[in-house]
Amino acid sequence: MAKYLIISILAKFPNTNTMLHCKDINKISELKNGFTHRWLEPDFISSSLKCFTFSNLCKVVSEVKIKGYRFEWIMTILLSMPFLDAKTVNSMLNGCIQHQIVAGKDTFYRIKNNQSICWRMLLWLFAAKHKALTANCLESSDRPKCMIFDDTILTKTGKNIEKVSRVFDHVTQRYVIGFKLLLMGYWDGVSFIPLDFSIHRERGQNKEKPFGFKAKELKKQHKTKRQSGSFSDERAREADMSKIDSAIKMFRRAVSQGFMVDYVLMDSWFTCEAFVDAVLSVKKHTVHLIGMYKIAKTKFLYNDELYTHKQIRNLKGKPKRCRKLGFYYTEALVSFKGKPIKLFFSKQGKNGKWKVFLCTDIKLSFIKMIEIYQIRWTIEVAFKEGKQLLGLGRCQSNSFDAQIADTTITMIQHILLTMRYRVEYYESMVGLFSNVKEAAVKQRLDQRLWGLFIELMQIIVVLFEDIDEQELLEKIFQNEKVNQMVNHILGSESSQTENAA
Repeated sequence: MAKYLIISILAKFPNTNTMLHCKDINKISELKNGFTHRWLEPDFISSSLKCFTFSNLCKVVSEVKIKGYRFEWIMTILLSMPFLDAKTVNSMLNGCIQHQIVAGKDTFYRIKNNQSICWRMLLWLFAAKHKALTANCLESSDRPKCMIFDDTILTKTGKNIEKVSRVFDHVTQRYVIGFKLLLMGYWDGVSFIPLDFSIHRERGQNKEKPFGFKAKELKKQHKTKRQSGSFSDERAREADMSKIDSAIKMFRRAVSQGFMVDYVLMDSWFTCEAFVDAVLSVKKHTVHLIGMYKIAKTKFLYNDELYTHKQIRNLKGKPKRCRKLGFYYTEALVSFKGKPIKLFFSKQGKNGKWKVFLCTDIKLSFIKMIEIYQIRWTIEVAFKEGKQLLGLGRCQSNSFDAQIADTTITMIQHILLTMRYRVEYYESMVGLFSNVKEAAVKQRLDQRLWGLFIELMQIIVVLFEDIDEQELLEKIFQNEKVNQMVNHILGSESSQTENAA
């Protein structure tokens, strides 16, 4: 478990001050903590799928496969791949189960390339079933439920993959070949599960090299003929859609499917007027938006005058100090396009960079707003877990339909693991609350290691005044090479401490 220790710790406490005070997301890196060899037993997938009444869910899409092997059987095999230590269909069929499966690899490839399968519906059915199974959870009843939006890069190795492009990685500050995966997730107070997603490419600003490729390279890309209006055609069109437009469509679908939440959380890439309007337009249930905001030229109505958020912050004068979180902050009630909005301004230390939060819930205090916004880190953890444990983005098929199918399968695997961990550690199958069965020794060990990490971070911030502590943590969390270095340091410390104990 030392291999995943730094990810688990950073997931629980993404900000060195605020995370220590937030009880709502103590378990957000649960998959890594619970991913044990005992879960690789043969009955894991079968028992998990039985819990979700998989046979009934498959009836919705099984009609598209009339001949040959049943859709349910093929999907069960595909969902089992990470637990068989198989990275590809080919390696699975040539591995330890090659004598147990008669079907050839084309059987599985045809399912992934099938344009008539509504993969979005299948994911919705699993998410809805998870919601129904956990509906009576007492632990989450008094906690805010949130919809979270974020994107991540799915790197690819081939230029001939359908609709692939060069996308900008803001972590490494360079362009890579791949897709942008936009994910909408649901936080029910205990667990995060994926609800919906879209895969996008970026055209770029170079007209001579649209999508980052020369005309000859684009011509060589795989192309698929699709029937207009089909499920496959809808997903293919989403690749060129604005991510904000796609996210708003996802949100409205979620509301129509009965996923009612208290807050919608997002970073500065998605916080905009259109999303504010979409959230506030929800009827029969009050939903609020909390998001970071960076658009410098936007004018807000404050004291009967129009100002930018920077001007408003300057007008507020000397900020307050929040001793509990270690932040300097100030807040202002403003009007944004006729809608009442509360702007929060905060920074870490006297020399920290100011961050702006836009919140439609004008009754929230600064501390409560920060505690709710921290839940957004659960989606970052889901991306990390998906890539490391389940092979998210590993598919190198030239077919865009296969990319959609593979991503959907990964999301369903995440839901199955989340449910397994939740049942085993939090509550019984009838939904009754039970105490979390985490060992006290491990908790103390995590706290000691995290204490060492906090001290190191504070020393760095003192020595280098221009460094923003939160941005530094985010880079550590997302940079694989740095992750491995910190894993090694904390893993060694963990082993020594456990041996001493």
